[in-house]
Amino acid sequence: MAEVLEKQFTTKKLMQRQDELVTLARHALQSSEADQTQVNIITSDSALTRFANSEIHQNTYEREASLAITVRLGQREGRVSTNVLTHESVAATVARAVAAARISQPNPDLAELPSGPFDYPFRVDYHEATAACTPEERADMVIKGFAAGEDEEFRASGILRTGQLNCVVANNLGVEAAVHSSSARYQVVWGGANSSGKSDVQVRNIRDIDIEEHSTRAYAVAKKSQNPRNDIEPGRYTVVLGPNCISTMLGFLAGLGFSGRRYNDGASFMCGNLGQPVTGAQITITDDPLDERTLSLPFDNAGVPRQRVVLIESGVARGVVHDANTAKKAGTVSTGHDTGMRYPAPRSLVLSPGIEETADLISGVERGIFVSNFHYTNVVDPMATVITGMTRDGTFLIEDGKLTSGLTNFRFTQNVLEAFANVTGMGSELVFMPAFWGSGALVPEAMRIDNFNFSGKTDF
Repeated sequence: MAEVLEKQFTTKKLMQRQDELVTLARHALQSSEADQTQVNIITSDSALTRFANSEIHQNTYEREASLAITVRLGQREGRVSTNVLTHESVAATVARAVAAARISQPNPDLAELPSGPFDYPFRVDYHEATAACTPEERADMVIKGFAAGEDEEFRASGILRTGQLNCVVANNLGVEAAVHSSSARYQVVWGGANSSGKSDVQVRNIRDIDIEEHSTRAYAVAKKSQNPRNDIEPGRYTVVLGPNCISTMLGFLAGLGFSGRRYNDGASFMCGNLGQPVTGAQITITDDPLDERTLSLPFDNAGVPRQRVVLIESGVARGVVHDANTAKKAGTVSTGHDTGMRYPAPRSLVLSPGIEETADLISGVERGIFVSNFHYTNVVDPMATVITGMTRDGTFLIEDGKLTSGLTNFRFTQNVLEAFANVTGMGSELVFMPAFWGSGALVPEAMRIDNFNFSGKTDF
């Protein structure tokens, strides 16, 4: 077994170097006869230790590579991708992209590819401790997390994932960008007969994860919420939400309104509201890839430096994010938010903090509900920003400023803008929450909201 693990570790170190990928991108540009050509190369290593019932049961390791060629012949565009990174494959992929462009229909909405060179911020996104983390090292860390469970009734499940990413973008108009980054994520859920608690953290350097602290925190929530009450009826309550809930609402708000494409199509709640209040004055939302805590890349899919964009400022709608195509239609410039899917989107959201501690937010509630996490959240009405979902992993009754007992879970159906208009307090500390819609978000550790709508409840 030790020999197998050592072989896996040695193989991981053979990932193609960034300078080799840059050379490959230059070769692709030299091979193209198109008017404009863009090359995107991504290589990644991902290793995973999975555990359940407080036992490690799976180790996986994946290596992926992709090269995408985008060419323009006038207003005709062709795109072809491959996962074979050789000079011969690159040349063949370029030829197929040119052939695809020749038979495509002209697109008058296509903007020119960006012209470089650009200046990119210098920062360290790569940590060897993360990229070179072995299965044995991950196992040692995970096992330390198991020690949090003092009660045999509660068992831990989750993942510890480590990996690295090389990303190169180049075009024949002077753009050349490359970044090497690493990432580690620890997610743990402690579960008992009728309760659970969860913690989720993602960082660049695995040494920044305190496994024992996060596991202990999740276990404490599971322990405290056991034997939940089921006699609290749905309705509108004052709530205190944990960071997962805040990040989820923020992500849906971003998807429903902050994209330049949705705005141009008249499908964004921001339409007709720029310069007008849309939330409470406490709410300031930015997309800030320059903040290293957001774990974002310094440039977008087109190689344009990513910019800080103010989306909502003190409750007032200020702007949306653009790629080159949506910017052309809107009569502005790209904000560095090309996702490669013709749908510019914010990926590094920051919700400005308040001035209170979580305990103070709870102590200010006479009777309400504390929610640790949201689960299975979906859109009901995009223009009205109405979403629905379930509470999960620690829902508590608040009485006289204290968490008094666990509750069975609720379904909520809530207008996000309305919720953000009813904020009465926010935590002073920002925490990064990984998210399904992008790299994640920096959000306050807690938020207090009046008149939050619970539309149903469960028996579990």
